[in-house]
Amino acid sequence: MKTQFKLGLTALAVAQCLNISIASAQEAADADKQADIGETEVITVRGFGSTLTRSLQHKKLADSTVEIISTDDLGQLPDVTITDALARLPGIAADRDRGNASQISIRGMGPRLNLATMNGREIVSGEPSRSVRFEQFPAELISSVEVFKSPLASNIEGGISGLVNMQFVEPLTKDQRSVNISGHLMDYPLADDIPTADSQGYRANFSYIDPISDTFGIAFGVAVQDQPSLQKDVTSWEYNNVQAEQGDVNGNGISEAAPWGAQTATKGGDNQRVGAMTVLQWLPNESLELKYDLFYSKFDIEEREDQIWFDGWGNWGGLNNWNVSNASNPPQIITKPDGSEQIVSGGMLWGGSHTANNSTWFQKNELVSTGLNAEWLGDVWKVNADIGYSEASITSRWVNIQSWYWDADADANGMDYSWDTTTDRLSIGTGYDISDATDYGLNYMQVDNDRLLEDEMITAKLDFARPVEWGIIDAMSFGGRWTDREKDNDVVSWQQSVANSSANVDAFTYELGEGYDVPALYSIRNWSEVAQEAFGGIDNRNQHTQTNADILNSWNVQETNTALYVQFNLLGEIGGISYTGNVGVRYISTESTSSGFQQADGGELTAVSIDHDYSEVLPALNLRFDITEDSQIRFGLSRAISRPPLIEMRTGLQLNTSSTVNTASGGNPQLNPFIADQVDLGYEYFFAEDAALTVSLFFKDLKSHVGAATDTLNINGESYQFTGPVNGDGGQIRGVEVMYQQAFNMLPEPFDGLGIYTNYSYTDTNVTEFEPENNPLTMGGLSKNVGSLTLWYYKAGIDAKVSYNYRSAYTSVGSWDPGAVFTIDDEATVDASIAYEVTENLKVMLQGQNLTNEASTSYFDNDPTRPRQYAEWGRRYLLGFQYAM
Repeated sequence: MKTQFKLGLTALAVAQCLNISIASAQEAADADKQADIGETEVITVRGFGSTLTRSLQHKKLADSTVEIISTDDLGQLPDVTITDALARLPGIAADRDRGNASQISIRGMGPRLNLATMNGREIVSGEPSRSVRFEQFPAELISSVEVFKSPLASNIEGGISGLVNMQFVEPLTKDQRSVNISGHLMDYPLADDIPTADSQGYRANFSYIDPISDTFGIAFGVAVQDQPSLQKDVTSWEYNNVQAEQGDVNGNGISEAAPWGAQTATKGGDNQRVGAMTVLQWLPNESLELKYDLFYSKFDIEEREDQIWFDGWGNWGGLNNWNVSNASNPPQIITKPDGSEQIVSGGMLWGGSHTANNSTWFQKNELVSTGLNAEWLGDVWKVNADIGYSEASITSRWVNIQSWYWDADADANGMDYSWDTTTDRLSIGTGYDISDATDYGLNYMQVDNDRLLEDEMITAKLDFARPVEWGIIDAMSFGGRWTDREKDNDVVSWQQSVANSSANVDAFTYELGEGYDVPALYSIRNWSEVAQEAFGGIDNRNQHTQTNADILNSWNVQETNTALYVQFNLLGEIGGISYTGNVGVRYISTESTSSGFQQADGGELTAVSIDHDYSEVLPALNLRFDITEDSQIRFGLSRAISRPPLIEMRTGLQLNTSSTVNTASGGNPQLNPFIADQVDLGYEYFFAEDAALTVSLFFKDLKSHVGAATDTLNINGESYQFTGPVNGDGGQIRGVEVMYQQAFNMLPEPFDGLGIYTNYSYTDTNVTEFEPENNPLTMGGLSKNVGSLTLWYYKAGIDAKVSYNYRSAYTSVGSWDPGAVFTIDDEATVDASIAYEVTENLKVMLQGQNLTNEASTSYFDNDPTRPRQYAEWGRRYLLGFQYAM
């Protein structure tokens, strides 16, 4: 079977584990620790293996469980985005969006439970939650990434699963000026199947690092990209799960669930990205260091979508029993283990409908993260002060031109629709050929959710540290952090009628391609002209008044966080075994205000503002025991939190007091955080400078979970049966991670250039989402099995690698719509690259991604018999060069 094959491959990759921590994701690295690292033997290996070796050396010296990707300079990470690099690390799996690795899960916990920082500062997000899409960070502009899996008291709180810190280069650590230039051409073969798609794209990068003097240095980098965006898919809509609303086609007294409808679709467009960073580092005197950094990223996405919507399959209330029973494709009904019934294949005669929907998705994302850090080093005390500012914004809208379908024969004799969900992808049939473009006519143009989302944060922190001689305590540090954050979401939707029915519509139809048993898609070549001539152009959002739904979906959340901590560094012996570590405690206090509108009994909208606050004490202990010169044991014990997604803290309440029981739906401004007590235990064996075998066990007791459900909520002193995000019971999460890494330089030539990096993690849990109530899904983001295997070769200027990544099925919780919860089936992808060093400075390379053309499949209701989507993005190839001097 497919799953067994993938697991078998993954099992070949013995996996990685435990993680170590260099300092704090928010603190500057400790001076003594940097000195230790500086004394490490010089690493001479080049190519992909050099990144692995350098990262391993940092991991070995770290003080907590952490994974590290480290390079010498900008532009050296061997990946397209930071997400590609992260997905190779033990226990980390990536979600795919538009075919790109995007958000990540760490140790089985999804994006809602991890935290992202840049140069130690928390960054905001263009998502309505807190989740960060890591593909917006070009790998060319990042010098190292740390994934902290066990917290320190000095760490920024907020990531139960982990904290991802992206670091820029420090120019004064370099001996001389360096310049790096690279460029790549992209090719996406799947574009041949999609008329609206472009197969060609490019990437380019320039970086400059200059220690101008012993006391002043500068680093600058810019990366640009024009990437094709393409997809083709077949998607079932959700099922009518309420028995009272179902029909009974076979008349046996048991109603059947059926899908509401479905759609076939393609997507074609481009994703343009610009990223830039700069670092200024200055040493005014021997005691003071000043460092300023700035990161800017901009995405500009424009995608054409061709879709056919098939509606009316749900047989609501049995009104279409006759239509289903008399369709040419007779209903195939299965009985579920609980005795309920479901239609998995069937049709609709004289019922249902279909429309052509040709849309354009417009989206612009911007992110700015900047800050100033000052560190003063006295004879005894070290003081670090940091201020930061981060801002993200999204402007987006989905503009859809809908066309009706009419055929004389179908109108006279009845359209006979058919559908089948029993194969690997949905198939759809029609009694009459719907591929004649002249059978379609313009209906209306819909602008859905013209959105302006802004997220802004100011941060400030102050830390003090000094060495002490208090028995096993050899250093202490304490400090505080303050942040003020505001996220605002504003949407407007409207519909425009046809203003000029004689406008020219250059339409055509085309097939979805091999492997798809569905009708032809309808497309409009001159979409922009039709929008302008037939509808008078796309209106400005200021020309329209928000509907009640728009107002309820617009919200503002303000959040202020204060944290204080104290931490002690430990150094001692137990039974002749030396150890180092740290112990401390962090106190956090959070105050939030959620503003928006609520609606009572379908009446007038009322402005509302709801305050909420909570506080937590977060202890942390990390110990590293030196068993031998080459092996060590790590132990961690801590309590951690993750704050609830901001969109789930919104207002937008719809209240109903007219029934016997008061009911409400919307967001929940009174959400408390996820809370977990956790234990880490790991063994690490470093049997060479570039080789290691590590095993790590972890256990997390999740005290509180956040998910969509029905619960009692107190609003202004009244109790309501509330449907929406609530705090509920957690549970336990436990797992193991194994990693094996080695360069086979002991082999005879030419095989001494081979190396391997592989890891595997297994995670189990009894934590579930709260829906569906009778068969709840596993908590969001958790794949039981995650594995990665990379074989690499570096010799005589040849630098090659092939990577296999696998993750088993997991639950996806929507970022824009947290109520959109479904299962994404297991996925396995293969990437490969080969590069040749023409000279010491010039390298040419060829990369291939998703070489097996792995599709994404998903299903509803924790039930594989209810398929949701089959989507593919195809293979992609990059040909390029890199020049360094």
